[in-house]
Amino acid sequence: MAVLKIKQIAKEKGMTMAKLAEEMGVHPVNLSSSLNGNPTLSTLTKIAEVLNVEVIDLFERENKTSVNGFVKVDDTVYEVSSVADLENVYNIVMLKK
Repeated sequence: MAVLKIKQIAKEKGMTMAKLAEEMGVHPVNLSSSLNGNPTLSTLTKIAEVLNVEVIDLFERENKTSVNGFVKVDDTVYEVSSVADLENVYNIVMLKK
């Protein structure tokens, strides 16, 4: 079952759910009912537009692997903020061998 993270995104953007509903042109109760039920793609699209994100960003990702930090290889420090960044550093190290 997909989990929506609309409230979290709205909060990160400094927006209340009431303000989100207002910007969408719907009553807050209708927005709440929709989100507690089965929101339509149209509703999700409007929400994404108001929050300035992609529709896919409204959903929790199943793979919650989080990578953040710095990796020092010899005298070079790499900042990593995703698994892809970590893979890139790994590939750089492997090419140096």
